[in-house]
Amino acid sequence: MATPVSGLPISFSNDDAKTSVCSKAQSSINSLAALVKSIIKNSHTNDHLTSTLKQFANCDQQLSSTQEHINKIEHLSQQLLFQSNVLQLDTQELNQIHQTFNDMKLEEH
Repeated sequence: MATPVSGLPISFSNDDAKTSVCSKAQSSINSLAALVKSIIKNSHTNDHLTSTLKQFANCDQQLSSTQEHINKIEHLSQQLLFQSNVLQLDTQELNQIHQTFNDMKLEEH
């Protein structure tokens, strides 16, 4: 049963209107479902990005800390090398002094 719309040559039945509304409602529901899926996917992506950034920040801190430790070890190594050189020179001087005393003892007898 078509009811003519005033002044328009097109007429719609009540069933056509119901079908059109149902189709639009179904389309809206599908669009809403796609939007929710997208939001959930982006939310997980955001969680992954947040997690990755936190891990990166931790790694960056560990790298900085490791670099500081390496610098300290290098400094200590240089100090130990210097002290080793000083001890070696002192040992050589002591050996020379010892040799000089031995030479002096031999000359006295």
